[in-house]
Amino acid sequence: MFKVRSLEHVAIAYRDTDAAAQWFCNALGFEVVFKALNPTHGVNFYFVKDPAGTGLIEIIPMPAANATKLGGISTAHVHIAFDVDDIYAAVEALQAKGVTFEGPPAKMGENMLVFFRDPEGAPLQLVQRAKPLK
Repeated sequence: MFKVRSLEHVAIAYRDTDAAAQWFCNALGFEVVFKALNPTHGVNFYFVKDPAGTGLIEIIPMPAANATKLGGISTAHVHIAFDVDDIYAAVEALQAKGVTFEGPPAKMGENMLVFFRDPEGAPLQLVQRAKPLK
């Protein structure tokens, strides 16, 4: 028997992997921890680490033939959520960097959340929880 220790990474496909990695670093404070050339697609892929050092996103190339599918898997209903301590301050800081939100922060139970999109339209979310998930 084995035990999963933690979420290791989430992968997202992008048409421009270099620009996506730069955006995560500039807009959200991530850090590139690994970069390599994907020989199949002739572009770089990346692992970027969140500011707390607890989460990784793998940035992989999107097949040019179909920008909404990756190996037959639809990417339309996937999002990544980022835990923040002050959702209003986070929204203000990201708006100053040119990020557009899909609406104002909304209350859901004791929590606050808001959606926005990365430069290629992938849905992202900020979450401010009253109590951390366990």
